[in-house]
Amino acid sequence: MSDQTLLFKETGAWKRIASLAAKGLFPQCISFCAPEVFHSSIAREAAELVLCAAGHGGDDCPSCAAWTENGEHPDMIRGGEPGKPPSVDACRDIIRTMALRPVVSKKRCAVIFSADDMLLPAANSLLKLAEEPPGYGYILLLLSDADRLLPTLKSRSWPVSLHMSPDSGKCAPPATEEQWSKWAEKYSGSEPEEITAQFGPWIRFLIDAGDYERAGRVESVRLILEKKRLSRTMSLDFTVMALKEGIVFEHLFGDIW
Repeated sequence: MSDQTLLFKETGAWKRIASLAAKGLFPQCISFCAPEVFHSSIAREAAELVLCAAGHGGDDCPSCAAWTENGEHPDMIRGGEPGKPPSVDACRDIIRTMALRPVVSKKRCAVIFSADDMLLPAANSLLKLAEEPPGYGYILLLLSDADRLLPTLKSRSWPVSLHMSPDSGKCAPPATEEQWSKWAEKYSGSEPEEITAQFGPWIRFLIDAGDYERAGRVESVRLILEKKRLSRTMSLDFTVMALKEGIVFEHLFGDIW
Protein backbone atom coordinates (compact mmCIF):
# COMPACT_ATOMS: atom_id res chain seq x y z
CA MET A 1 0.00 0.00 0.00
CA SER A 2 1.47 3.34 -1.03
CA ASP A 3 1.78 6.40 1.17
CA GLN A 4 -0.94 8.08 -0.92
CA THR A 5 -3.29 5.17 -0.29
CA LEU A 6 -2.66 5.31 3.44
CA LEU A 7 -3.52 9.01 3.37
CA PHE A 8 -7.01 8.89 1.85
CA LYS A 9 -7.95 5.62 3.57
CA GLU A 10 -7.60 7.40 6.92
CA THR A 11 -10.41 9.84 6.09
CA GLY A 12 -13.86 9.41 7.61
CA ALA A 13 -15.47 9.58 4.17
CA TRP A 14 -13.45 6.60 2.93
CA LYS A 15 -14.14 4.57 6.06
CA ARG A 16 -17.89 5.11 5.59
CA ILE A 17 -17.68 3.90 1.99
CA ALA A 18 -15.63 0.86 3.04
CA SER A 19 -18.27 0.07 5.67
CA LEU A 20 -21.02 0.22 3.03
CA ALA A 21 -19.02 -2.08 0.77
CA ALA A 22 -18.61 -4.63 3.55
CA LYS A 23 -22.39 -4.59 4.04
CA GLY A 24 -23.07 -5.01 0.33
CA LEU A 25 -24.42 -1.45 0.07
CA PHE A 26 -21.79 0.21 -2.13
CA PRO A 27 -23.49 2.86 -4.35
CA GLN A 28 -23.81 1.81 -7.97
CA CYS A 29 -22.77 5.24 -9.19
CA ILE A 30 -20.35 7.17 -7.04
CA SER A 31 -18.17 10.23 -7.58
CA PHE A 32 -14.88 10.63 -5.72
CA CYS A 33 -13.69 14.22 -5.54
CA ALA A 34 -10.01 14.46 -4.59
CA PRO A 35 -6.74 15.96 -5.84
CA GLU A 36 -5.72 14.34 -9.11
CA VAL A 37 -2.56 12.87 -7.59
CA PHE A 38 -4.75 10.43 -5.65
CA HIS A 39 -7.05 9.35 -8.49
CA SER A 40 -5.23 6.18 -9.54
CA SER A 41 -4.95 4.94 -5.96
CA ILE A 42 -8.58 5.74 -5.18
CA ALA A 43 -9.76 3.99 -8.34
CA ARG A 44 -7.81 0.83 -7.52
CA GLU A 45 -8.89 0.69 -3.87
CA ALA A 46 -12.54 1.44 -4.66
CA ALA A 47 -12.61 -1.16 -7.43
CA GLU A 48 -11.15 -3.73 -5.03
CA LEU A 49 -13.98 -3.04 -2.58
CA VAL A 50 -16.59 -3.36 -5.33
CA LEU A 51 -15.25 -6.52 -6.94
CA CYS A 52 -14.26 -8.43 -3.80
CA ALA A 53 -16.71 -11.20 -2.87
CA ALA A 54 -16.70 -10.04 0.76
CA GLY A 55 -16.56 -6.32 0.01
CA HIS A 56 -13.23 -5.89 1.77
CA GLY A 57 -10.65 -6.10 -1.00
CA GLY A 58 -7.25 -7.69 -0.76
CA ASP A 59 -8.41 -11.10 0.47
CA ASP A 60 -8.12 -14.56 -1.06
CA CYS A 61 -11.38 -14.63 -3.03
CA PRO A 62 -11.15 -15.46 -6.77
CA SER A 63 -11.84 -11.84 -7.72
CA CYS A 64 -9.06 -10.43 -5.53
CA ALA A 65 -6.69 -13.06 -6.89
CA ALA A 66 -7.45 -11.89 -10.44
CA TRP A 67 -5.72 -8.52 -10.04
CA THR A 68 -2.53 -8.22 -12.08
CA GLU A 69 0.69 -6.62 -10.94
CA ASN A 70 0.01 -3.55 -13.10
CA GLY A 71 -3.42 -3.00 -11.52
CA GLU A 72 -5.66 -4.53 -14.16
CA HIS A 73 -8.70 -6.72 -13.52
CA PRO A 74 -10.96 -8.52 -16.02
CA ASP A 75 -14.05 -6.91 -14.48
CA MET A 76 -12.72 -3.35 -14.26
CA ILE A 77 -13.07 -1.10 -17.30
CA ARG A 78 -11.01 2.07 -17.48
CA GLY A 79 -12.20 5.25 -19.15
CA GLY A 80 -9.43 7.77 -19.69
CA GLU A 81 -6.61 8.30 -17.21
CA PRO A 82 -5.77 10.88 -14.54
CA GLY A 83 -5.73 14.26 -16.26
CA LYS A 84 -7.16 12.84 -19.50
CA PRO A 85 -10.94 12.20 -19.64
CA PRO A 86 -12.41 9.57 -21.95
CA SER A 87 -13.72 10.59 -25.35
CA VAL A 88 -17.30 10.01 -26.42
CA ASP A 89 -16.18 6.94 -28.39
CA ALA A 90 -14.39 5.56 -25.32
CA CYS A 91 -17.54 6.14 -23.28
CA ARG A 92 -19.61 4.23 -25.82
CA ASP A 93 -17.13 1.35 -25.59
CA ILE A 94 -17.54 1.40 -21.81
CA ILE A 95 -21.33 1.21 -22.15
CA ARG A 96 -21.05 -1.79 -24.48
CA THR A 97 -18.56 -3.55 -22.21
CA MET A 98 -20.64 -2.92 -19.10
CA ALA A 99 -23.51 -4.74 -20.78
CA LEU A 100 -21.46 -7.95 -20.69
CA ARG A 101 -21.62 -10.26 -17.67
CA PRO A 102 -18.73 -10.22 -15.18
CA VAL A 103 -15.83 -12.57 -15.86
CA VAL A 104 -14.49 -13.41 -12.38
CA SER A 105 -16.36 -11.29 -9.88
CA LYS A 106 -20.11 -11.15 -9.44
CA LYS A 107 -19.83 -7.46 -10.29
CA ARG A 108 -18.28 -5.27 -12.92
CA CYS A 109 -17.14 -1.66 -12.53
CA ALA A 110 -16.26 1.19 -14.85
CA VAL A 111 -13.73 3.77 -13.72
CA ILE A 112 -14.11 7.18 -15.37
CA PHE A 113 -11.05 9.39 -14.83
CA SER A 114 -11.25 13.20 -14.94
CA ALA A 115 -15.03 12.97 -15.16
CA ASP A 116 -15.31 16.70 -14.46
CA ASP A 117 -13.28 17.46 -17.60
CA MET A 118 -15.28 15.33 -20.04
CA LEU A 119 -16.67 17.05 -23.08
CA LEU A 120 -20.45 17.41 -23.07
CA PRO A 121 -21.13 14.61 -25.63
CA ALA A 122 -19.01 12.17 -23.60
CA ALA A 123 -20.66 13.10 -20.31
CA ASN A 124 -24.14 12.93 -21.81
CA SER A 125 -23.46 9.48 -23.25
CA LEU A 126 -22.99 8.12 -19.71
CA LEU A 127 -26.25 9.45 -18.26
CA LYS A 128 -28.36 6.35 -18.93
CA LEU A 129 -25.64 4.02 -17.60
CA ALA A 130 -25.29 6.15 -14.46
CA GLU A 131 -29.05 6.23 -13.90
CA GLU A 132 -29.81 2.61 -14.73
CA PRO A 133 -26.66 0.48 -14.46
CA PRO A 134 -27.09 -3.28 -14.80
CA GLY A 135 -27.63 -5.05 -11.49
CA TYR A 136 -23.99 -6.12 -11.41
CA GLY A 137 -22.65 -2.77 -12.67
CA TYR A 138 -20.89 0.00 -10.75
CA ILE A 139 -19.63 3.35 -12.04
CA LEU A 140 -16.75 5.14 -10.31
CA LEU A 141 -16.29 8.77 -11.29
CA LEU A 142 -12.97 10.42 -10.41
CA LEU A 143 -12.89 14.22 -10.35
CA SER A 144 -10.98 17.16 -8.91
CA ASP A 145 -13.77 19.76 -8.89
CA ALA A 146 -17.31 18.66 -8.13
CA ASP A 147 -18.70 21.95 -9.44
CA ARG A 148 -17.41 21.14 -12.94
CA LEU A 149 -19.16 17.78 -13.18
CA LEU A 150 -22.16 17.81 -15.54
CA PRO A 151 -25.16 18.55 -13.25
CA THR A 152 -27.28 15.76 -14.68
CA LEU A 153 -24.43 13.29 -14.12
CA LYS A 154 -23.73 14.74 -10.68
CA SER A 155 -27.35 14.23 -9.63
CA ARG A 156 -27.11 10.53 -10.55
CA SER A 157 -24.02 9.85 -8.42
CA TRP A 158 -23.30 9.47 -4.71
CA PRO A 159 -20.80 12.25 -3.90
CA VAL A 160 -17.74 11.48 -1.76
CA SER A 161 -15.23 14.22 -0.95
CA LEU A 162 -11.72 12.98 -0.18
CA HIS A 163 -9.93 16.30 -0.16
CA MET A 164 -6.50 15.99 1.34
CA SER A 165 -3.13 17.55 0.87
CA PRO A 166 -0.16 15.30 0.16
CA ASP A 167 1.55 17.19 3.01
CA SER A 168 -1.25 16.67 5.54
CA GLY A 169 -1.48 14.11 8.29
CA LYS A 170 2.22 13.90 9.11
CA CYS A 171 3.43 12.91 12.54
CA ALA A 172 6.88 12.01 13.81
CA PRO A 173 7.17 8.49 15.26
CA PRO A 174 8.31 8.13 18.87
CA ALA A 175 12.03 8.77 19.20
CA THR A 176 12.99 8.75 22.87
CA GLU A 177 12.59 6.09 25.54
CA GLU A 178 9.92 8.21 27.21
CA GLN A 179 7.97 8.73 23.99
CA TRP A 180 7.97 5.02 23.19
CA SER A 181 6.88 4.22 26.74
CA LYS A 182 3.93 6.62 26.49
CA TRP A 183 3.02 5.31 23.05
CA ALA A 184 3.08 1.69 24.20
CA GLU A 185 0.96 2.56 27.23
CA LYS A 186 -1.56 4.41 25.10
CA TYR A 187 -2.01 1.53 22.64
CA SER A 188 -1.79 -1.31 25.13
CA GLY A 189 -4.67 -3.67 24.36
CA SER A 190 -5.40 -2.01 21.02
CA GLU A 191 -6.33 -4.00 17.94
CA PRO A 192 -3.63 -4.31 15.26
CA GLU A 193 -5.70 -2.03 13.00
CA GLU A 194 -5.52 0.75 15.56
CA ILE A 195 -1.76 0.37 15.76
CA THR A 196 -1.21 0.37 12.00
CA ALA A 197 -3.43 3.45 11.67
CA GLN A 198 -0.54 5.38 13.25
CA PHE A 199 1.92 4.27 10.61
CA GLY A 200 0.66 6.42 7.71
CA PRO A 201 1.53 9.76 9.38
CA TRP A 202 4.87 8.29 10.52
CA ILE A 203 5.75 7.17 6.99
CA ARG A 204 4.86 10.58 5.52
CA PHE A 205 6.98 12.34 8.12
CA LEU A 206 9.96 10.08 7.49
CA ILE A 207 9.68 10.37 3.71
CA ASP A 208 9.59 14.16 3.91
CA ALA A 209 12.62 14.01 6.20
CA GLY A 210 14.46 11.90 3.62
CA ASP A 211 14.67 8.90 5.97
CA TYR A 212 13.53 6.35 3.41
CA GLU A 213 15.11 3.43 5.25
CA ARG A 214 13.02 3.98 8.39
CA ALA A 215 9.92 4.72 6.32
CA GLY A 216 10.38 1.38 4.55
CA ARG A 217 10.85 -0.34 7.89
CA VAL A 218 7.57 1.07 9.21
CA GLU A 219 5.85 -0.08 6.01
CA SER A 220 7.28 -3.60 6.46
CA VAL A 221 5.93 -3.75 10.01
CA ARG A 222 2.55 -2.59 8.76
CA LEU A 223 2.43 -5.36 6.14
CA ILE A 224 3.13 -7.99 8.79
CA LEU A 225 0.51 -6.66 11.21
CA GLU A 226 -2.11 -6.46 8.45
CA LYS A 227 -1.87 -10.21 7.97
CA LYS A 228 -3.58 -10.45 11.39
CA ARG A 229 -1.56 -13.43 12.57
CA LEU A 230 -0.32 -11.71 15.70
CA SER A 231 -2.40 -11.12 18.80
CA ARG A 232 -3.00 -7.61 20.10
CA THR A 233 -0.20 -7.94 22.65
CA MET A 234 2.19 -9.48 20.15
CA SER A 235 1.40 -6.75 17.61
CA LEU A 236 2.31 -4.02 20.08
CA ASP A 237 5.45 -5.80 21.29
CA PHE A 238 6.56 -6.52 17.73
CA THR A 239 6.10 -2.88 16.72
CA VAL A 240 8.23 -1.67 19.63
CA MET A 241 10.94 -4.28 19.06
CA ALA A 242 11.12 -3.63 15.33
CA LEU A 243 10.93 0.17 15.33
CA LYS A 244 12.43 1.08 18.70
CA GLU A 245 14.90 -1.70 19.37
CA GLY A 246 15.74 -2.21 15.71
CA ILE A 247 15.59 -6.00 15.68
CA VAL A 248 16.12 -7.67 12.31
CA PHE A 249 12.73 -9.22 11.59
CA GLU A 250 12.55 -9.67 7.82
CA HIS A 251 13.26 -13.41 8.06
CA LEU A 252 12.25 -13.87 11.68
CA PHE A 253 8.98 -15.64 10.95
CA GLY A 254 10.16 -17.94 8.19
CA ASP A 255 7.55 -18.89 5.62
CA ILE A 256 4.44 -18.39 7.76
CA TRP A 257 3.91 -14.97 6.19
